[in-house]
Amino acid sequence: MATLFWVTLDVSKADDSNNVLPVVSVLTATNATQSGSLSGVFTVQRTGDTGQALLVNYSIGGTASNGVDYERLSGAVTIPAGQSSASIAVAPIDSFVEGASKEVSVTLVARNQPFTLVALPDTQYYTAEENGATHDILTAQTQWVVDQKDEMNIAFVLHEGDMTDGNTSREWINAKASMSLLDGVVPYAITVGNHDGLMTSQSQTALFNQYFPLSQFQNLPTFGGVFESNRMDNCYHLFSAGGVDWLLFSLEFGPRNEVLDWANQVVTNYPDRRVIVLTHAHVYSDNTLQGSSPDQLWLPTSYGRDNNGTDVWEKFLRHYANMAFVFCGHVLNSGTGRLVGVGDYGNQVFQILANYQMDVLGGAGYLRIMQFFPDEDRMSVESYSPYLDTWLTTPDQQFEYTNLGVFTNANPGYLVDTQNASASLIITNDTVDLTPPEVDSVSYMGVPPIITVTFDEPVEAVSAQTLDNYAIDQGAVLASATLLPDGKTVALATGSDLVAGALYTLTVNHVKDCARATNEMNEPYEYTFTYVPVLLSDSFDEGTLQGWTIVDEGVFAAPSLWLERSGRLMQLSDIYGPSFGACDHRQGTYIYWNDPQALGWSNYAFSVTFNNTDNDGVGVLFRYQDSSNYYKVELDSQKNFRKLFEMVDGVETTLAAESASYSPGSSYVLRVEVTNSEITVLLDGAVLFGGTITDSNLVAGTVALYSWASEGLFFNDLNVTPPNPWPRVAFQSPTNGVTFSQPNPVPIALDVSDPDGQVEQVELFCGTSLLASLTNAPYVFQWNTSGSGYYTLTAQVVDEAGPIGVSSPVTFLVTPPLPKPQITGQPADQNVYAGESAMFCVKMSASAPMQYQWLFDGEPIDGATNAFLILDNTQPEQAGDYAVVATNALGEVVSETAILNVDPDAPPEANVSQPPSVCFPSVEVLDPGVTLISVAATNLQVLNIEWSSDCQTWNPFVTLTNNGGVLYFADPDAVNQPMRFYRAVAQP
Repeated sequence: MATLFWVTLDVSKADDSNNVLPVVSVLTATNATQSGSLSGVFTVQRTGDTGQALLVNYSIGGTASNGVDYERLSGAVTIPAGQSSASIAVAPIDSFVEGASKEVSVTLVARNQPFTLVALPDTQYYTAEENGATHDILTAQTQWVVDQKDEMNIAFVLHEGDMTDGNTSREWINAKASMSLLDGVVPYAITVGNHDGLMTSQSQTALFNQYFPLSQFQNLPTFGGVFESNRMDNCYHLFSAGGVDWLLFSLEFGPRNEVLDWANQVVTNYPDRRVIVLTHAHVYSDNTLQGSSPDQLWLPTSYGRDNNGTDVWEKFLRHYANMAFVFCGHVLNSGTGRLVGVGDYGNQVFQILANYQMDVLGGAGYLRIMQFFPDEDRMSVESYSPYLDTWLTTPDQQFEYTNLGVFTNANPGYLVDTQNASASLIITNDTVDLTPPEVDSVSYMGVPPIITVTFDEPVEAVSAQTLDNYAIDQGAVLASATLLPDGKTVALATGSDLVAGALYTLTVNHVKDCARATNEMNEPYEYTFTYVPVLLSDSFDEGTLQGWTIVDEGVFAAPSLWLERSGRLMQLSDIYGPSFGACDHRQGTYIYWNDPQALGWSNYAFSVTFNNTDNDGVGVLFRYQDSSNYYKVELDSQKNFRKLFEMVDGVETTLAAESASYSPGSSYVLRVEVTNSEITVLLDGAVLFGGTITDSNLVAGTVALYSWASEGLFFNDLNVTPPNPWPRVAFQSPTNGVTFSQPNPVPIALDVSDPDGQVEQVELFCGTSLLASLTNAPYVFQWNTSGSGYYTLTAQVVDEAGPIGVSSPVTFLVTPPLPKPQITGQPADQNVYAGESAMFCVKMSASAPMQYQWLFDGEPIDGATNAFLILDNTQPEQAGDYAVVATNALGEVVSETAILNVDPDAPPEANVSQPPSVCFPSVEVLDPGVTLISVAATNLQVLNIEWSSDCQTWNPFVTLTNNGGVLYFADPDAVNQPMRFYRAVAQP
């Protein structure tokens, strides 16, 4: 069945003074071919006056996919002035794959069709890849918008700010990669948050404007203009949807007064457009405006910005009858809030907050879907995660507003001829496939192994399942060949187990593809491998939980949420039982491998990598038969224990315990080795519980992964292998997930256990390439990589007969060389009177740690080793040249010279008649996170500076003597405080 997709763009008004609407219709002229030899054409016609151009909207349907099978259609076509028709060209995209022909349908729709806005709340942890999040989450959001654009008639995407967490190039690169999926598909606006360079009164948004420059937007039909030349910090967009023309503002975090003045002027220029304001901070989580209560946190003014939500309402929003919506993020707590304000003209202004960053996975990909129904003057709001494919359904996440007062005058623009509203054309698949299939990958699993051969395209079933088309040497026998449901993968069953450590070659030949005239492989494909038995291996990169069964035992915060995403198995629920204080007999959730053959596994080594962003229980089950019989290893960071349990006939017994834990947010390899009655547990290669534990109550069973009250637990690289009788080899360094920066070499150190003295050498591999052969302990190697990127290393132990042991792989990242330090803000010249203070500072773009040394007339100043230099009670002899040398591991740079002039005369008595006053003109955070604060006082001699974390209890900090001008003080301890306040108290 064809699916209809809605797209709405601007349409002209009625075509004449009598308000007689034109009637539009559509017919198809030509079909198309996939190769592009023929392009398809729809023709749209109108009746009536042709004196004005007319934009006609249409929905898109059919079995062909918009933007995939043909160049993307926008959903609107312009009939030019003076003409009665226009064409919609359908340009096929050749996939070079044979297949069925596909249909494209076009249905004309009125201007006032329902439409959707999508809001992306704070994405800072996705782009920074913190708190268990990856930038794949943001990509999932934008890809979902692309996929749903036509069906939901998505008119605009609104990013609510804090796109990044640390305002770094790496984060902006991640953001750009995800947001660029929307380019040419759906227009979008980005508001700049405090984490995007507005942490202080100064705008540091150069990176934002580098990665999302004005040049990217200024030529789009939806773009209006900017406040500041060549800066996207404050801008506006123009679009039409639902029969309404819209003016969309994107305003900076805590917008400056001059920005609001500009916005006021822009609104007056567009009195006939409804207004949407997108800004980072506006509504608080108590359903009031930010700034309406002294108990509210994270106010823009607390960052040195000009205006809170209450100020923006009073100075801007309330004054216009066409003001309609405000969307924002920023606030934590519940991350939701909303209120309806009434403007000076009685119009309702709907103001809505959404921010999910404090949830698991840094927000878990939840976005806001805001659908508008013009004929009903109604909007609905829903919260959905494309990454998890789940909805939030509480009243603060799913609600609607009726009687908006927004669509009462929506303009249909034209009438649609119902007899000729739709047409369709066929894209004929005329591609001829002449390319034979190739083997894409080979893997194996099980004992005896099932060898899996995956081709690069679907293959013909008869040849794929002909056993004679496959062969393996060394006397091994293949018992059967089965084509799997994906049509590309063949499973080869071996008649018996292969010889561990032996070298085998698999040959594949004569397999055909599914082309109309089938193509047969040109030449045999050979795959050579050293056989290492594997009972189970799962990298969790298929996005399904096939082969696994979930068991929930806990009753609190149930059910569990197990998912495969981005090559990780994750558990995102806080499920636990019987109580949160329990340290044994705990009831959490686990997921076990449900292959019936696995119930017979007896002796094996079971390893998995885990990373728990929470601090509660994580572990594994082994020799699992059912929910009443298994062994369990559990680690708990909060309760500081590691324990080994056995569950026999439903009775739990502690076999071993020790007081130690793990670090939340760090990756570990947990390994269990069971041989007969001996159990050895290792964490990152270190043996736990003092050595091997002996217990013979459970003799066989499968494996499982376990979570208790751990909301945000991740597993990957799971392997179960037969007991390894060979010497053990493992990587001490590097560890999984570590990052190195060029040009530094990667230090490689291997732990090789060789109790019988069998080892002759250890071979180190990167992929299939041999890096080095190490013949003597210690087995260490300094590797100068060939470039930046991800690398996977393995090591194997070799004796006189060949390989006798293989390590688990380790994967790490090598990044390009870090740039040498650069000065982004030079120290400025100073002119002061004798007795006043002077301050020089430098701003850097460099990696930590930085070292500073200030110079006076070219000579080092003792103790002047910060990013700033404060000179109190300056005297004429201190006048001269000041500069700073900034150094890190990558080099050093010297600042420009700043000149200090000291006037020996006393300052003029201009302030004698003024009352005493004191204020803090500026607060800056300088490298390495030191807070630098300026104090301006008038007719006050001595100031006591105090600090507080709650504005209730104040602590003395420093005493300043005011000799005129501005004084300065620094607070290096503030970097360790989540919130710090200051006040100046004058001594009598």
